[in-house]
Amino acid sequence: MPARAPVKDSSRPPRRRKAGRIARDAVPSDFNAREKLLDTASKLMSDRHGINVSLSEIAAHSGLNSALVKYYFGNKEGLLVALVDRDAAVELQRVRNLLELDMSASEKLRVHIAGIINGFFRRPYLNRLMHSLLDQREAETSSGRHIARVFIRPLMELQQQLLEQGIQAGEFKQVEPVLFYVNLLGACDHLFNARYALQSIVGGAGVTDAVRERYIAHVYDIFVNGLRNQLPESQGTAPKAAPKASKRSPAKPRR
Repeated sequence: MPARAPVKDSSRPPRRRKAGRIARDAVPSDFNAREKLLDTASKLMSDRHGINVSLSEIAAHSGLNSALVKYYFGNKEGLLVALVDRDAAVELQRVRNLLELDMSASEKLRVHIAGIINGFFRRPYLNRLMHSLLDQREAETSSGRHIARVFIRPLMELQQQLLEQGIQAGEFKQVEPVLFYVNLLGACDHLFNARYALQSIVGGAGVTDAVRERYIAHVYDIFVNGLRNQLPESQGTAPKAAPKASKRSPAKPRR
């Protein structure tokens, strides 16, 4: 006789899934849920000009299960690191393309400064988010090492290439690349960090398009003048000669 199939014991309770787990067949397939979670986190932080968002808020605004964060990113920190990865890749590629253009190093610097400020205008959270991930625990964390490897070091190296192009062309003087990176990123980001102070001091609507354009010109003017290579006196314009004393006949002594 053929063996009978085992009869299921209906008295046993159904096996429960662990909290936070999500079945693979429950993952939405009609759109990219991973990108939607990143877009939602980006929009929330941009709207708030801050980095304090919770997983429940991201889930509520995206319309997705918060368990998907663990499915795609492991945890909230993994989501934030992935957001930095995505945003940083766009900015780095922009600088790589810039270095290949046929223009002066000074003009490339202007475009680079505009790109950083415009990037922070679109994503005002990016610089603070990176430093938060770097500083929230010990400096040598996996997140900190990852951000330094995928964004900070590559951007510093690209900026160093830009500086070297200017030095070779005689446009720029020697400058420390690390200090240049810190100084430039801090200057470009501080407009957005100081927006409330600006509003309370000078009033207005904050960082408008007009303010952003004026700030790009302002930062460029400061940096390009600070980097400008000053020609030695022997190669510069010769100083004007002192006027010659007029030849007058000596005055006759009075009698």
